[in-house]
Amino acid sequence: MKKHLVIPDPHCKVGVSNDRFTWAGKLAKDVQPDVIICLGDWVNMDSLSHFDRGSMSFENRRYQKEIDYAQDALEKFNKAYGKDRTRMVMLGGNHEHRITRFVESNPELDGKMAVRDIGFEDFGWEYHPYEKPVEIDGILYCHHFPSGVLGKPISGEHIASGLLKKTYQSATVGHSHTWDHAVRGTPKGKHIMGLCAGCYLDHNEPYAKSTLPLWWKGLVVKHNVHKGVYDLSQYSIQDIRRTYGK
Repeated sequence: MKKHLVIPDPHCKVGVSNDRFTWAGKLAKDVQPDVIICLGDWVNMDSLSHFDRGSMSFENRRYQKEIDYAQDALEKFNKAYGKDRTRMVMLGGNHEHRITRFVESNPELDGKMAVRDIGFEDFGWEYHPYEKPVEIDGILYCHHFPSGVLGKPISGEHIASGLLKKTYQSATVGHSHTWDHAVRGTPKGKHIMGLCAGCYLDHNEPYAKSTLPLWWKGLVVKHNVHKGVYDLSQYSIQDIRRTYGK
């Protein structure tokens, strides 16, 4: 039986405290998981956003400043977690993928900008590119899974059920920042579990507006993981802050 610590969409953001990464490292040290999985979007990469480029809010964003701040978050997590670390799996999210997309649109930057600038491997993380699922103990992990002929991320009220219909096995995603969990069984007693694990933020994002109340913020621990089945524990950001934010 294994134990998984899941870090959903932490969105390191310049101007927002990185303290929550220290808290996550302390929780990891206490929980002692067999594997830690970050579901992607470790860093916001606001400097490469195309949504508000040219607006007043875009002023003073700098690529290198974001890279440095993402590395500060990685360092804070490792320092709190300690030297005796387990397997750490980092999934690429759409926000890290902003780097790749920017280079594709500006080919003169090929070889000068890449996701590897963040340095996940240097901090002990096993990095897997955006939209590349990783199977761990019978569970498929990915930032999100595609749906329909256009390949849009599975979304809506019942993401977890959608995951099970799409993957036909236990699967866990981030991306939407919402919480949804579904379990399906067969007459032979086999179960599969779908999970949309929320996000790990201690701040609000202005772009969210009316959807913000739907977000769930915290960390997730899966106990007794075996062939895709597990017992689930949720740690809300409020509880984590009270326990580790001292």
